[in-house]
Amino acid sequence: MLPRIEYIVTLPVPVDSAFHAFQNLERLLHRGIYDEAAWVEGKPWQVGSRVRYVVVRPVQAIISAVVSSISPPRAVCLINHALGVTAEQNVAFGPDLKGGTRVRMTMELVGKSAELSEAGLHDAVMFLTRDALDSLVEFCRRSASRSEEHTSELQSLRH
Repeated sequence: MLPRIEYIVTLPVPVDSAFHAFQNLERLLHRGIYDEAAWVEGKPWQVGSRVRYVVVRPVQAIISAVVSSISPPRAVCLINHALGVTAEQNVAFGPDLKGGTRVRMTMELVGKSAELSEAGLHDAVMFLTRDALDSLVEFCRRSASRSEEHTSELQSLRH
């Protein structure tokens, strides 16, 4: 039986901003992990819309995903198919008690991969789960930093 994967991060931005940043698929690209992340059917981030990810690392795979539910700015659920396995992906956004946003992603896996062992599959899914949220943290840090710089520039212009 494939295990459940869970990963949690804290972002230095409000919940609305974190949810919006998560929807930016461009943040996944140009880092040697994904060759493509593109909507192939329907309007982006609507129930029933389909997205395709071409993964090159840690294993080559094409992931087909469909948005199964979305409740902005609190949650999004997708069903992912790749390598003979189906994964229910749940992403929840909420305020962190210390400020910013807490994001929790869980992956429930079913099926058996002909290409990877259970351990290899677990490691690959864990890698991609961590990367999805770690890249979100980095994206939000850069955005928050740019916002602070912009605010400082505006304040210095006023004085």
